[in-house]
Amino acid sequence: MTVAPNMGSRMAFIGLGEMGKAMTRNLHRDGNLTSPLTLWNRTKSTADAHSADLGGDCKVAETVQEAVENSDIIWTCLQDQSAVEQVFDSVFAANVNITGKLFVDSSTIAPEWSNATAKRVIEAGGEFVSMPVMGEPVVAAAKKLICIPSGKPESVDRIRPYLEGVVCRAIVDLSGEEPGTSSLLKLMGNFLIMTTMETVAEVNVFADKSGIGTKNMSKLMGAMFPNPPHAIYNHRMLTGEYYEGTPIVEVYKALALTGQVLDMAKACGASVPIYEVAREHLKLVQEHEGSKADITGIYGAVRVKSGLPYRNGAAEGSSNQKE
Repeated sequence: MTVAPNMGSRMAFIGLGEMGKAMTRNLHRDGNLTSPLTLWNRTKSTADAHSADLGGDCKVAETVQEAVENSDIIWTCLQDQSAVEQVFDSVFAANVNITGKLFVDSSTIAPEWSNATAKRVIEAGGEFVSMPVMGEPVVAAAKKLICIPSGKPESVDRIRPYLEGVVCRAIVDLSGEEPGTSSLLKLMGNFLIMTTMETVAEVNVFADKSGIGTKNMSKLMGAMFPNPPHAIYNHRMLTGEYYEGTPIVEVYKALALTGQVLDMAKACGASVPIYEVAREHLKLVQEHEGSKADITGIYGAVRVKSGLPYRNGAAEGSSNQKE
């Protein structure tokens, strides 16, 4: 379904982590916005710097209330559920008039909290779409996220013009479903991410230990799985970015999320042993490298469990791989 953009919409984006920066960069460049994009971040200097990076024609709000008051669409992408709660509590505490305003939340939060927030917003006269996204910041930068919107169809339609070809490559459309449905599906998506990461880590260690070498394994993986996420995880692991680069997700955040997914699996009686193994490897990453280590350090954990050093030496240029 194609919907024409609401040419009168004023948009605010709240939350400028690496994902938020990538998404706003694409919205600013390709979203056909007719009003300056409003930015707000808890650390204002981050918003100021990002506005300058975008060309300086964005508005930086002093407060989240100001961002909401001066916008028709408020898009949030925050670190965790606690941050989302703080933002919405702040808006409601300030008695901001949200009648007719659309809130779109791309944070990863519990399904029941998405439903509760939607109810709160709708009862106050606003609209709410839960729209978590699948993909890492590098995927977001390339406009290749997967967006999972749920909520009232007419509300989803308001945000649709800013999705495919702007911030994402595909939409998993859950229009008409409760907002919490997309949050639940995002948690299921985390299962796919973690098990893929675990597979890439294990097969590379297996290749190293067997003597075939990770370079040869990369040739096979590139032929079989040339696209993200396999390609991204494989690159980070083999180049040493899993310990040298900027984390795509810090391990303490991943442990919190995977714990939530495991609780959900246990509650419904699902057996997820490969996911449990991946989470145990995340714990080893944190023990070895600290809470802010990268999630792809799973590769280092599997290496340690296989009798290899945590770090593969790629950053120093060492290699014992066979061509």
